[in-house]
Amino acid sequence: MVRHPADCSQWKKIDGLYLDFTKEAKNLRLELAIDGMNPYGNLSTQHSSWPVILVIYNLPLWLCMKRKYIMLSMMIASPRQPGNDIDVYLSPLIEDLTKLWDEGVLVSDGFHKETF
Repeated sequence: MVRHPADCSQWKKIDGLYLDFTKEAKNLRLELAIDGMNPYGNLSTQHSSWPVILVIYNLPLWLCMKRKYIMLSMMIASPRQPGNDIDVYLSPLIEDLTKLWDEGVLVSDGFHKETF
């Protein structure tokens, strides 16, 4: 039974492949979700919106889907669906995520007043 993505075999496989990442509990595990919608509810309208959302998954089940832990990273709005050109829209986000994976960035912990 899967109650959280951490229960999935893919999560465990990634844990086995990237041991350094897994050892540090402060590393973020993110989900990238994209889905198109018609903002006006009329299927004949010539407009579509595609929110691109990042969800923080290394939180307890009751927190990871709360609004304050879900980030709208981009909104693709156009008269038509992005189709095969969606990679053009996503490339800046993928570059930022790749930088986070390869180099990392310093962040501060306001509670402990330290940087890590």
